[in-house]
Amino acid sequence: MPTQLTQTVGTLTATLAIRPYPPVPMQDTRLELALQDAGQPVSGATVRLTMTMPGCPMAPSYPEAVEQADGLYAAETVLTMAGAWQADAEVSLPGQEVRFTFFFATR
Repeated sequence: MPTQLTQTVGTLTATLAIRPYPPVPMQDTRLELALQDAGQPVSGATVRLTMTMPGCPMAPSYPEAVEQADGLYAAETVLTMAGAWQADAEVSLPGQEVRFTFFFATR
């Protein structure tokens, strides 16, 4: 599986980098979301992350994504269990709301 996961909706592309990859349960994990619109970095977006385990009925976590550079948003989290994870990124821009969904697994 790649260390970067990419999804495109319309002209907006989101690339999620997970460090370290694969992530290790109960250790710090950094999520970096790069946003581009038609190949250009997208700054000034509001990014809301929701972390869930589709196969486990536990409460979601909401790591705070902060813009680090033009079009790069980062969050720190701890994945509490081994297994399959889902990261939903809700991106809000003026006049536009887009949701990206990424799937990955811990080590």
